[in-house]
Amino acid sequence: MSRTKNILAGVAKSDRVAGAYLFVGPPGVGKREEAEAFADQLRCKKQDKFVVVPDGTSFKIDQVRELQTWVRYGPSASRYLLVIIDQADTLTGPAAAAFLKTLEEPAPGVVFILLAEREDKIPKTIISRCQKIIYSERAEAWQADPELASFYDELKNVNKKNCLELFELSAVLEKEKERIEMILYNLSYFARHKLSNVRYARVILDTLCLIKRKANLKLALNIMCLKLGAAHV
Repeated sequence: MSRTKNILAGVAKSDRVAGAYLFVGPPGVGKREEAEAFADQLRCKKQDKFVVVPDGTSFKIDQVRELQTWVRYGPSASRYLLVIIDQADTLTGPAAAAFLKTLEEPAPGVVFILLAEREDKIPKTIISRCQKIIYSERAEAWQADPELASFYDELKNVNKKNCLELFELSAVLEKEKERIEMILYNLSYFARHKLSNVRYARVILDTLCLIKRKANLKLALNIMCLKLGAAHV
């Protein structure tokens, strides 16, 4: 059992459940899965489990107001009502302010789990009201995909490319629209654990976040490739 699973299992058994948790870590480390498993450990029935995702590229205040209506009276059939807020680092300013009021005046039995890749995108006033759990990258579980060998080679030599070649690389990636998230996820691991280049990994992960939030694919990849060309150590 992982460190984070042990922590959450211990919380469930101890009966000392906080009103809000913040799970922070890169994509693919199991934040959502462990949040849902925690709901099961707390024996939340189906009607007392909610998962909320951004409306487009961000969480808007109307979503928070709707959420406030859901949780106003607490759980209906379980001891706890658990709400998972996916991509909580996309809360707009007004939405974050409204959500803060919900955290300050929680209904009995309501538990929030905020999932985020970028802690710095969440207001400190919200973070201070959450129990934070950090998820690190699972390097031991990752292996280079032989089918992506050409992309790994491109990344190794990206600092040698001129602007035209960088845009050509972007165009090649754009053609992989159906599996672009998987490719970028693998490239970020390759950058960190094979090239030991944290800057590359951060640039790629930032681009992955933008794409998951429905940003313009061509523009996001163009900017990524230009940043990679300028980010070599």
